[in-house]
Amino acid sequence: MPIMNLIKNKQGFSMLEVLIAMCLLTIAMMGLITLQSRGIRGNDLGNRTTQGIALAQDKLEELINDYATDEDRDEGVLVVGTENNIGTDSIFTRVSSVQIDTPVTDSHTIDVRVTWNDLIGEHRVTETGVITANGY
Repeated sequence: MPIMNLIKNKQGFSMLEVLIAMCLLTIAMMGLITLQSRGIRGNDLGNRTTQGIALAQDKLEELINDYATDEDRDEGVLVVGTENNIGTDSIFTRVSSVQIDTPVTDSHTIDVRVTWNDLIGEHRVTETGVITANGY
């Protein structure tokens, strides 16, 4: 008989307590979802920035090799090249420029800029190199 009395005297949670607990849990989950979303966007931006830097460095090295061995250089000429829809996602645009005899005679300044757009906005990475008569 004492066990039956203990079971009858037990009280559960009221509907109001359950509702408040569910509201608090929902607010906490919304905060976690926001953090997760920002983390995913941050990782995506980091991945695309890495791809953009790699594309810029590849082109910079290609241009350095081309202009370091080129004996027929036009003086004072600005050479610009644009490539659209490159990279694994085909979202990158690469613009490269070579300034002859800049910053001094017998040197060339090479700039490669990679840009892309995503949900966050427009992003850009730039690589610059200078070739002199003695090399890079």
